[in-house]
Amino acid sequence: MRHSERYAVHEFDTLDDTALWIRDYSALKFGSDGAARRFGYEIADGFFATHSAYLMANPCVVIPSPYNFVPNAATIMARHFTNRLNHHLADSQGTTAEWSIIHRKVSYTNDYGFLPKEQRRRLIDNDKFYFNDDFVEGKTLIFVDDVLITGTHEDKLVDIMDKAKMPNHSFFLYYAMYAEGGAHPAIEAALNFAQVKSLEDYLELTREQNHHIIVRPIKYLLSRSLEEFELVLAQFDPRVVSELYNGALGEGYFKIPEYQPNFGALRKRYLELF
Repeated sequence: MRHSERYAVHEFDTLDDTALWIRDYSALKFGSDGAARRFGYEIADGFFATHSAYLMANPCVVIPSPYNFVPNAATIMARHFTNRLNHHLADSQGTTAEWSIIHRKVSYTNDYGFLPKEQRRRLIDNDKFYFNDDFVEGKTLIFVDDVLITGTHEDKLVDIMDKAKMPNHSFFLYYAMYAEGGAHPAIEAALNFAQVKSLEDYLELTREQNHHIIVRPIKYLLSRSLEEFELVLAQFDPRVVSELYNGALGEGYFKIPEYQPNFGALRKRYLELF
């Protein structure tokens, strides 16, 4: 019979409880590699210290939060988590963890962080998920995500495993978990935008070493007014322009009417540079 466990570095009831890490969390959600590495390492260190005996005895597969074409913040963090976990496993003469992803075709453009659980569930139920259950057969699954607010993603993954009759033992790992009883989803939006409150803030973040273009900021940029988007677009490094443009193509955002004016400006700038 399948069994699931949770592990989180932090639990919190209010934003006051997040003061030590909220700015790094916001940077993570907009592509900061430094924040992703710090969080991933912290999860791996705590998780291994708590479950080392089990991890040494069982083959494991790390699986980040599902995505389509452009990775999300949790994917970057999960890569750093896996590197750190494998460091601990190898030092202890254990078998290192494998890596897999769940492909997800998203059916909506809404910012998930502003929605209550019921609306999130209705949206996510229209998405399509593709799980390589043959690859993970007989292995422990370690799902890695950045924060647990309503639990909608976790519920969906459990549903997928139940419908596929997958008996795998699984862990759901988070950097932070909103305490039981906290039901207001707006707290996730407050976390996401704690550091990045404007396009200029995001522009500054893209200048960090090893910055990643991930899916959230692409949608964020394409949903701004054309005037403010064009102002910041002219200041982006060519690498950023290229990754934004090709990411928007891969996600199919050029087909979404509300994104088309800004996508047109992005395409023009891309063609000027390349």
